[in-house]
Amino acid sequence: MNKLNSKTLSALLQLESELEAHFNFSLEENMGIMIRHEEGQKYDCTPDDAKVFAFTGVDGDHFAFSTENGTITDLDNAPILFIQPMCFEDSVKAVARNIRDFLSLFLSLKELYILERFDWYTSIEDMLVDIEDHYEESINERAGAIKFLTERLEEHLQIKAMENVFDYVMSVRKGAASHDDV
Repeated sequence: MNKLNSKTLSALLQLESELEAHFNFSLEENMGIMIRHEEGQKYDCTPDDAKVFAFTGVDGDHFAFSTENGTITDLDNAPILFIQPMCFEDSVKAVARNIRDFLSLFLSLKELYILERFDWYTSIEDMLVDIEDHYEESINERAGAIKFLTERLEEHLQIKAMENVFDYVMSVRKGAASHDDV
């Protein structure tokens, strides 16, 4: 397997090691993803040029850098894809312009699986109602861990929560759709 060359990913992995060693705190339990040092396994639906960097542990779902047919070599600037092999009709979704924005989205949403649901939202109100109905209880149960992780990401990686998640993700998805048409 190839080592993933991303300064942000390396810093995140270093932070994860420190959190595990000093606080017995794992990103897998508290962020919902298993981060990889090397490129992870691809599925048939994973784009050939994608570099898998994280798995959710559910149905083969994973996150990957899109190298846009090898034109992006600095993975810190590569768009982030959410790939769900069991979603047969639309298994690949663009979710962030880069890994820093991806982490910022987590700080805002507090749950990465919300990113799969943007197909269903037509407004920010749809998103907020869905989060309240399906994720708020789980987010509240993890509030202490999320606050702890937020503080560490802000301190160690200088990542802040994103202000307008709905418009951002819709813009990313629209840009990816128009890019696919080219």
